[in-house]
Amino acid sequence: MLEIIFSEHTLMTGLSLATPLLLCALGGAVCSKAGNFNIALEGFMLIGAFFGVVGSYYLHSAFAGVLTAVLAAVLASLLYGLFLIQLKGHEVILGFGFNMFAIAITGWLLGPVFGGKGSFYDPATPSLEKINIPLLQDIPVLRTLSGHNIIVYLSWLAIAVLFILLYKTALGYKIRALGENPKALSVNGLSTVKYRYLVEMIVGVACGLAGAFLSIGNLSMFTENMTAGRGFIAVAAVGFSNAYIPLTALASILFGIANAVAIQLQGVGMPTEFVDMIPYAMTILMLLPAIRQNQKKAYN
Repeated sequence: MLEIIFSEHTLMTGLSLATPLLLCALGGAVCSKAGNFNIALEGFMLIGAFFGVVGSYYLHSAFAGVLTAVLAAVLASLLYGLFLIQLKGHEVILGFGFNMFAIAITGWLLGPVFGGKGSFYDPATPSLEKINIPLLQDIPVLRTLSGHNIIVYLSWLAIAVLFILLYKTALGYKIRALGENPKALSVNGLSTVKYRYLVEMIVGVACGLAGAFLSIGNLSMFTENMTAGRGFIAVAAVGFSNAYIPLTALASILFGIANAVAIQLQGVGMPTEFVDMIPYAMTILMLLPAIRQNQKKAYN
């Protein structure tokens, strides 16, 4: 049983399952550093997933589907930003509101856009192709890094790009100042509103890619609420890591591997209820350090 669970196949599946979590969590980490603990990641991802299929189906191109998903998620994140930044909405209430809005609007749009309810699938709809890396294909363990689609590799690249952006550039210092000392930006004549909208756009791009991965990454299909809580797990990864990009990435990948292990356990006869519990139990366990840290701050 251990050979089945801790196999190259499980690792490869885990890396794939981690992709939407990783992208959402990275976007959420940037948001958190800018002073907004964004729990609308689930909604942005779901909107991206729906419009990814729309773009791929009507434009007959998976690449067009990815662009459509990103554009839709960015527009959703800017709308969220409008309510948060300009209208001074409460971030938690807004987050839950946008998540419910995304479930409702995508479920309703299935009718007028695809002529059905509940789900859409057309085998003729293009999906993203796998990319095989010749140098890695014959190397044990490392070959698990080959055979993924472009969004998986973009998610790995995003770890380095966002880390450099936040900690090695002037723009990153300004973004972090939004969360630590926004008055410092205002005193220096910089617009905090502009940078906050920029952060929301970064989140939109990340969640749009995550949504596109879900809907056109393997099979081109969309089902109602297909994100299935992944955005909330991404929020947990942000909380666990205190929005530090390398730890956020590690937590997301561990969640993905936990999901892959759960799938393998199901295949060897473990009770379905126990298996389904594993990723969420892991979420709670990983949140405990963050909860304790917040309690210490409250007492101090």
